[in-house]
Amino acid sequence: MSFIVSFCLSLMFVRFFPQKFPADMPSARKIHKTPIPLTGGTAIFVALLVTINQPRVALLICLAFLFGIFDDIEQLSYKTKLPLQLIIALVQMMNVPQVYFLANPLQGFFAKIIEIFWFMSMFNALNMIDGMDGLACSTSMISACLVGEWRLALAIAGFLPFNLPKARSFLGNSGAAILGALLPLAVLQFFKGDLCYATVFLGYPAYEVVSSFLRRAVRHRNPFVADKNHTHHFFMRKIGVWRTLALLMIFSSVCNLLGLTEKLWAFVIFLMICFILFTYSFSKGSDGNFNL
Repeated sequence: MSFIVSFCLSLMFVRFFPQKFPADMPSARKIHKTPIPLTGGTAIFVALLVTINQPRVALLICLAFLFGIFDDIEQLSYKTKLPLQLIIALVQMMNVPQVYFLANPLQGFFAKIIEIFWFMSMFNALNMIDGMDGLACSTSMISACLVGEWRLALAIAGFLPFNLPKARSFLGNSGAAILGALLPLAVLQFFKGDLCYATVFLGYPAYEVVSSFLRRAVRHRNPFVADKNHTHHFFMRKIGVWRTLALLMIFSSVCNLLGLTEKLWAFVIFLMICFILFTYSFSKGSDGNFNL
């Protein structure tokens, strides 16, 4: 049902009502050259809402969608976004009674702060990788499938044909917010609250949020201000859109598989891969030579 609703709504929105939705306008930070309607979030939202019967999850989806659609319309600053993201993180926490790190329970106020930080980081991470056609949708769909979150995976699958290069529709902040709210929660529940293995499983978006913060800080830029130097931007300049999409889907899937092992060595391998990738992309920058 979620696939059918998402696909039919996406088709109807793109074909007949694209002008009724906010549009992502071209800019120096964007890679598209024409306005693209932001229909994906609405299609996925409706598809999930008609299939989910858990009140807390439905509340989370509604809050995420409202936050995202407001951001699509008003282009909120990070100072406005962070308090709203905190509210969403608090709702996510209601669904995870206990958190762990490498199977060791985290207790008290410290555990709550770590959990809030993790949820807010992953929320922004899913938004960060939504900067290239099909990337956030394809990697999130695979991740959702592997943890058994079929409704989300199928809702994304219904929209994905309209989002692949060259996209006729974007997720928008509303769609990215739903992914950022629901997928990390589903992953953390799958790993029974273990933040370490959940982070490795969502290794690609986790890498993106940490590397972006470090890259901007090292270059003395505001870590909260968006730029055009994410991992997908770096590889697109070198090898093109489709190869970049395939490469980052492989990277994301490798992280998924490492997380599923729930072993310390997988965490170490993940950190090594991230270190090599960050060092290479940071040293090359936008002017380095790269061939694949």
